[in-house]
Amino acid sequence: RGMAAAARRRPWGRPGAPRLGFHRCALLLLAASRGGATGARAQDQPAARSGSAGGQGGAEDGACAAGAQESCLTAEAKRLRKDEFWKGLQEHGLQIKLKAKTVEEKTSASKAAHNRTAMVVSDDVFYGRSIVKIPRRALLSIETAEPADFRRELNDFLFEKSTLAKTFNVTGEDSAHLLSLAYPLIALNRDPDTVFREWLDAVQGERLTVLELTERQRRVLKGTTVDGAYEEMARNRDLIRDTAGNLTFFRDAPVGRAEATWATAVIMRHARVVHPHQDVREARMPRMYLFPFKDLLHVSLSPDASVALPFQEEVVLEGKKEQEVVVQIARRDMPKGEEVFLWPGRMSNSEVAVRHGIRFERNPVGIGRNVTQPPNWNENKASQIRKEYDKYECSSLESFELRFSPLGTPSRTFIRCYRVGWFLTNGWYTPGFLKRKRELEKWPPPKKYAKDDWLAWTQADQEVNRIVLEYCRDMRERLKDSIDKELAEDFRKSKDPVDKLLWHLRGEESKTFKECMNLAKSIQV
Repeated sequence: RGMAAAARRRPWGRPGAPRLGFHRCALLLLAASRGGATGARAQDQPAARSGSAGGQGGAEDGACAAGAQESCLTAEAKRLRKDEFWKGLQEHGLQIKLKAKTVEEKTSASKAAHNRTAMVVSDDVFYGRSIVKIPRRALLSIETAEPADFRRELNDFLFEKSTLAKTFNVTGEDSAHLLSLAYPLIALNRDPDTVFREWLDAVQGERLTVLELTERQRRVLKGTTVDGAYEEMARNRDLIRDTAGNLTFFRDAPVGRAEATWATAVIMRHARVVHPHQDVREARMPRMYLFPFKDLLHVSLSPDASVALPFQEEVVLEGKKEQEVVVQIARRDMPKGEEVFLWPGRMSNSEVAVRHGIRFERNPVGIGRNVTQPPNWNENKASQIRKEYDKYECSSLESFELRFSPLGTPSRTFIRCYRVGWFLTNGWYTPGFLKRKRELEKWPPPKKYAKDDWLAWTQADQEVNRIVLEYCRDMRERLKDSIDKELAEDFRKSKDPVDKLLWHLRGEESKTFKECMNLAKSIQV
């Protein structure tokens, strides 16, 4: 997981502040140490407030009022620390070539005409050049958690000593990575003088849509593909709260429900996937980071991975020194003013609705979640069968998820990978299939195959169609049986925005599975 190096983090700042006289430095250090010793920790509040504005103002003006020297010097020391930090990031390559722009949205099927704020490139960016470049040490993760003792203890708890797995019987990687972001986030938020206070203040109001739903609204999710979304996010929230006490940092000031709820929302809405450097992608998996920069909060989301630009790690030369950075690279020439998008993850409209409270007019990630695991699947990535699956880009069980377009068509990835799995399982596989990838993902299938192995392909198609029809029929019946007439009428007439979003979610799923059934029944194999 690449977490072993978490404790070997380099210092954040570089000397860059104005030089001060010896006595002035001594006073500043004394004041700073006293201020740090008296820092308060929040108990059950997600928001931490900034320090006294009065003392800071006096320091910035260069004069301290009589009797307020200590607080004034403390504020100035904190200001200098922030200035030094941001100057150090600039020296080590920080670039965010984005600016806000008002965009007019036309009337669509689900929205009236409106204006929105988009983030666009602030200058021409040529192919292969970075739009965003951030020193990796400025991202929020287990690797940059402060203080160092907290970072080491957290790494031991989650990974090195596997205390989370042994004590709480939590073995999933997703849970460990959630906590690796949640604990540093909460710790940072409790520091009123953190250099990332502006970003933290901007995300104080973050809420996860599904955790804010009323009992009545959760009822309308019954039978949908996101039926268990509330329970899943509630477990994540409770996991953050209930396991924090194992860390020394939180023993005297436990994490409360409000803090855990807030941290869950920030992570689920703003954590971004960062791909490792190309040279190590075979050995390292992508990781999640929080980007504590206010400008990036306004970048719109796009479900299309070919439109949204990913983040990746790179090593670049800055001032004749190698620097580890995370970059967002232009895939083509981008003129000044073109909008930039972020990828929310592989989520259907239903999943986006309960997490972000929005939906997309076009979403290539289809409705559905059910995974049909091949009988010969092996979790060992080095096994021969996994290597064979990898040749067809079927490298994880996500490739075997049943996902459907609004017209009821199953995803090409599922069709390709399920056919390959069937051939491998039933002894019909040949390496020559690598030259027939277009045939492997074609659906509906042709009425007649012209090649000698037509019988194997026909039998594979029959099995694929059976799986698809059974799943869509089952989901359609669940949607019908899980809501009564009174509740349906209540939501149909409601003007509440969340009610309308949830009712549209349910209607979209019902229509999708109906179209899926019609398509499957029309296929003759």
